Amino acid sequence: MKQIILLLLFAVTCQKMTYGQSALPELGVCANLDKSMLVKKAGYSFIQPTVSEVLQPMIADSSFNDEKTKNSDVAVSVVNVFIPGTIKTTGPEMDEATIINYATTVFQRAQRLNIPLIVFGSGASRHIPDGFNRDTAFSQFVHISKKLAALAAQYHVVLALESQNKTECNFLNTLKECIAVAEAVNHPNFKITVDIYHMMRENEPASVVLEGAKYIYHCDIGEKEDRTAPGVVGDDFTPFFKAFQKIGYTGKIALECRFKDLETELPLAMRTIREQWQAALDKP
Repeated sequence: MKQIILLLLFAVTCQKMTYGQSALPELGVCANLDKSMLVKKAGYSFIQPTVSEVLQPMIADSSFNDEKTKNSDVAVSVVNVFIPGTIKTTGPEMDEATIINYATTVFQRAQRLNIPLIVFGSGASRHIPDGFNRDTAFSQFVHISKKLAALAAQYHVVLALESQNKTECNFLNTLKECIAVAEAVNHPNFKITVDIYHMMRENEPASVVLEGAKYIYHCDIGEKEDRTAPGVVGDDFTPFFKAFQKIGYTGKIALECRFKDLETELPLAMRTIREQWQAALDKP
């Protein structure tokens, strides 16, 4: 009997140890490159600027300048705002050749700078024009996303589709909808960014993260009301962190916030995320 009890205690201990190994993801900040010193000072390991700032796709190769990126105080391992609003990915103005030419420049320069991940939000680009059929828009978006995924693979880049709430876009407002796109695209270089701010704005439960586990690759975070940094208002992110822990998430988390004072808000956000990640681990 004593041996059975000891074996049971050992099994429980091993289970807790294994579960407790769900390490805090690498943390970074969505910000311009000139903020990289502050980002480093606060203890973050990467910065997430925009495609236009870092890869400058509208500029000819002869004028492309990558010195600021190379001199960043922290790694530039992710960029966002993939396609500008002037290039449409849905609607009657959608032009495949224009999109592919633009994306080719983006991916070539991302490979050159060793940037392996691009967040695909681009709400203004994918916004469905008034009166345009939504099913047609979905088909258009899936079609071009398949093309983009195949092209990204040639340059060893991953695209991670991000939902955007209804106040910012009228298409792909939820993580669940983005999962449907990822399933339709079905390509290893086409993944999903979980944006917790957008999920909360749409009152989307954290359980949807579990549904999209095989596609989830990156995470952006901000508080619900005004996209403040974690800790400013005190939003509870533990349900989302718990979901990440359940799927064995190994990606990064980037603060995508409306900062007022980086020097005070960055340390607060890091402390808040660390505490809430641990709190999620401690929950049964």
